[in-house]
Amino acid sequence: MSNTNIDALYPEFWAGAWDKLDIGKYGLQNKVNRDVEIMLANAGDTINVPITPDLGDADDWTPGDAITATTITQETAQVVLNKSKKMTIALTGKELSLTPYKLIEKYGIPMAKTIIKAVNLDIYLELLKTDTWVDAISGIDENDIVSCKTALSLNEITDEGRSLIVGPDDIDTLLKLDAFQHVNISGTNDAMVEGLLQRKFGFDIFENNIISKYTPTDVAGAIDNGAGYAIGATTIAVDAFNDDVNPIRAGDIFIIADESGTPYHTVISTTTTTSDTTGITFTPALTDATADDAVVTVTPTRSALGFVPSAAAFAARSYATLPSDVGVSSSVLNLAGLPIRISVFHDSKLGLNVQYDLLYGVKTVNSDRVCRILCAA
Repeated sequence: MSNTNIDALYPEFWAGAWDKLDIGKYGLQNKVNRDVEIMLANAGDTINVPITPDLGDADDWTPGDAITATTITQETAQVVLNKSKKMTIALTGKELSLTPYKLIEKYGIPMAKTIIKAVNLDIYLELLKTDTWVDAISGIDENDIVSCKTALSLNEITDEGRSLIVGPDDIDTLLKLDAFQHVNISGTNDAMVEGLLQRKFGFDIFENNIISKYTPTDVAGAIDNGAGYAIGATTIAVDAFNDDVNPIRAGDIFIIADESGTPYHTVISTTTTTSDTTGITFTPALTDATADDAVVTVTPTRSALGFVPSAAAFAARSYATLPSDVGVSSSVLNLAGLPIRISVFHDSKLGLNVQYDLLYGVKTVNSDRVCRILCAA
């Protein structure tokens, strides 16, 4: 093997890919709560995060009267480190003859991008699991951001630490609005000079490339239950969806034709049969009884997300480094806020393999702390 690039044999060399600025904007892992990571050493791969209960109003009480205590049943959200991602490439002598800069540019950066995109997508899909939303399907503007702020305030969510994560398409729309662009209105020229949206309406605004258009292959199905479903149901069997290519997924919204007012429901999870969607669990519950064969229509959307960090818990840990005597050189480094294990090893054909890997989990802890701004896909 012709190896003129000895640096490529060391994991630390491949860490340089994460320092580049051209992998896109993916920062959700650093916007949500990560305090649970501290507990991982003593809790294995599963952590139960307490959910703050709503105790209602304080009681009237006269000192000396008998005291009646409220029984507390602690609810928890379980964060499970059950998502394992890796990217491995094999380099021949031809690739290894490239300059260090070219190796990082051509191979390291794309590898890093696959990992960080996967993490951001899972966090994004978790944050979509909320009943709090603003309808901006006809076009997002500054009024929708104000409405999102109000929705969080009505849920009694703190003003501190609020973030608004917006996709490139909707950043484009907002940048063209007077409220953001005109200095005499916005108070800053960052939109015009840098193309940046600074703090507005109580949110720190960030762009994220993971928020993109996503359209299920088939957006029309039907209730598949002879008896239909009663008010309050949160799971339905469906048929007539042919969506094995781009399936319905958590976070998608849908309406049921014979439900009064045709309110939106958010998909929490799905079941599939031969790769097509045949069951949907959703929120909020049905407000009316529905009949068999009632049409179920998915509305393709993407969502800007207003939230506070405590809305979701994220935890990540690296896999252990391997002993040096097994033919693998590995290191664990904190890259983009993630504990990435980088391994370098030779295969049976004397090619050089490079691998990034990571173990993590994410869970919505309190869906009231998230507000979706629904935008057309």
